Formats: sequence, structure tokens, C-alpha cells
Amino acid sequence: MSSKENAPDLAATLHLAGVTRIGGVLFDIDDTLVDLRSAALAGFHRQTATDFAGVRAQDRNAAADDYARDGGGHYERYMAGELSFIGQRIERIHRAYAMVGVPSPEAAGLETWSSDYEKAIRASWAPFDDVHACLDELDALGIPYGAVSNNVEEYQRGKLKAAGLERITVLVGSDTAGAPKPDPRPFLAGAALLGTAPSETLYVGDNPINDVQGAKAAGLPALLLERDPDLKINVFGTLSDLTFLGLMIRGIQGF
Repeated sequence: MSSKENAPDLAATLHLAGVTRIGGVLFDIDDTLVDLRSAALAGFHRQTATDFAGVRAQDRNAAADDYARDGGGHYERYMAGELSFIGQRIERIHRAYAMVGVPSPEAAGLETWSSDYEKAIRASWAPFDDVHACLDELDALGIPYGAVSNNVEEYQRGKLKAAGLERITVLVGSDTAGAPKPDPRPFLAGAALLGTAPSETLYVGDNPINDVQGAKAAGLPALLLERDPDLKINVFGTLSDLTFLGLMIRGIQGF
């Protein structure tokens, strides 16, 4: 079922959960608004082109996918304060190289790898095709919006600008909130900046735990955005296209 066909059902789902008005919308950034995974894959393949020259394509792709998805959970360790930002990236590099049986670069080489990779992904940051249409509709409805991210606010603000999303001015990072999602503080800080009650602030993100469960625990209604259908996540209240978020909100306001 398409998101357009599903919009009335999602509106009804939220209505049954007690949501009768949406006064504001908060979004996750990475792989919700900005296609970080595609940028990560492109950057990884560029950085490993020489080192992985003798590796089978399917193995190269598997390592790239694991790196982009952070299969080892190293970013979560960074969020928990166990690793630095560069440290989590280096751990992901080691894991990816080990997957294909290629020795990782030496310490100095890792720094260069990380620096060049950062330049590559920054050049590839772009919004998903449905983002601007969604924001245009929210503007037309007079609904304020912003973003809440599990990354440093300054870094994410630069990402939004590079992706052409500087229209999103309300932004909460894990550093400014004092804790990462799924802690309630980032969500509540975002709602406060929008000037909307948490119960009337819809949160949309691609992670069922950090985004959906976290937002709901903070008192915000939430929807899971299914950017990767291969993950087969079965969550009540799933949206596959942001284009029709406005239609869903119109359905809620119409009850």
C-alpha cells in the first residue's frame, strides 16, 4: 500500500491513540531527511577502491553495507561516551576490512582515510526526493517543523545546509540536549523550541527504538519512516513516503 493510500489509516491510528491535533513536526535527520546511507556507501567505495581491488564485488558490497549500517554498533558506543567520533569510525573501518580479509591501514593511514572519507560524504549529502514537497506542505498548513538528531548540533546544521535544507532552523543535537535519543530530553527540547505541546508534536524518524519508542516515551506521537524496506520492520504506524505526511495531518485535523 502506498503512503498516499495509507495516510487516512495512519491518521485514524493516531486519532485512536488520542491525537486530535498536530501543532508541529520534528524529524530525525540521518536517513530520514538526508540520505546519509547513500553518501556513506559512495564514500566507502571511493576510499577502499585500491585496498579492495582484489576483493569480490559481493564481498566489497557486504563490507560497505555493514560499514554504512554500523553493523558493530560502534556509533551507539560513541553516543554512550565509550568512543570518540573518530574512534567509532576507526572501529567501523577495522571491522569492514576484517570482513574481507584485508589488513586495515596503519594509524597515520587511518587518519587520512577518515579525513578523505569525510570530504567525500560531505560532497554527497543530499535530501531524499520527498523532503522538500513535505516541508512545502507543512508550510502551506502553517505547521512549524524542526529536527532532532543523535549527533552534534553544529555538525548537523552544516549537513542540513550542505543538503539544501537550511530552511530547517529549529535543530536539537545530542550535545545541546544533554543526552541522545531515546532519552526524552532531545524530544522535549525540540517541542519547546517549536512552541508546541509534546502531545501535539509529531515525531518522524527511521529508527524504531531511538526515534519511535523514544518519542512516545517522551509523550510525542510518532511515526516510523520506512526508508529501507529490506529491514522488514513491523511497527504499528509506518510511513514510506514523506510526500503524504501533510495529507495524513489534514486527516487528523479533520476528525
